[in-house]
Amino acid sequence: MVYEHIKCETADRVLRLTLNRPDILNALNAEMLNEIHDAVRASEEDEAVRVVLIDSAGDRAFCAGIDVAYVKDMDAFGSRGMGQLLHRTFLGLRTNTKPVVTQIDGLCLGAGLELALSCDFMIASDRSRFGLPNIHRGIPAIVEAAILPIAIGIQGTRELCYLGEFWDAAKAERRGLVQQVHAPDELAKAVDELCQTLASKSPFALESQKEIIHKWLTTDLESAIDFSINTVGYSWLTKDQREGMDAFVEKRPATFKGE
Repeated sequence: MVYEHIKCETADRVLRLTLNRPDILNALNAEMLNEIHDAVRASEEDEAVRVVLIDSAGDRAFCAGIDVAYVKDMDAFGSRGMGQLLHRTFLGLRTNTKPVVTQIDGLCLGAGLELALSCDFMIASDRSRFGLPNIHRGIPAIVEAAILPIAIGIQGTRELCYLGEFWDAAKAERRGLVQQVHAPDELAKAVDELCQTLASKSPFALESQKEIIHKWLTTDLESAIDFSINTVGYSWLTKDQREGMDAFVEKRPATFKGE
């Protein structure tokens, strides 16, 4: 499928989805969000894909947030619809059956930060900066910014949301916002190594683990634990479970085929 605002390429079991509006710092509009949602949803049905990687064109920004020129003249109903579209797209990332990695180089702001937060791994260059400048435009941060208190605690969330100031990559890593920070010329290699490590795992086990973590975040404790216990039982129905345990006993690397 050919898209207008993103590029997609699959190689070595990884779908690379590139935000491709570098002239406006990869800012998001409705068309781009729909393309992201479509490509991510299609990845679930593609057996050649085990990991989704989201990166960006240009070296100034991963994503600077919403395309302000696109939304500034919307009425209240239009802005509500945009919020719903943002949530649909980001929820699709959080609930996708395959792990999603973001490669962040440059600015990661507003809805761009919410997009990255919706992924399983945030790997950044040391020249990246993170923030929610919404407050400077007279609007609050919404949608998947709701994940921030879980990711970085309530005090860090207040700092980002109330002040609208940017965190550098070192502070983002220190506060638990990103998992890794690398020099720009080492970023792609580090992300590729992570993607290949993920791709080598059992697809069923990863899918189950991601679903379990989502339940941990969205349901009460006892329901989440009960779901976890039941889901683990299903893994005993897969060949990957047998391969993993046989490999451990036989002291060899496991080869998971997704069966």
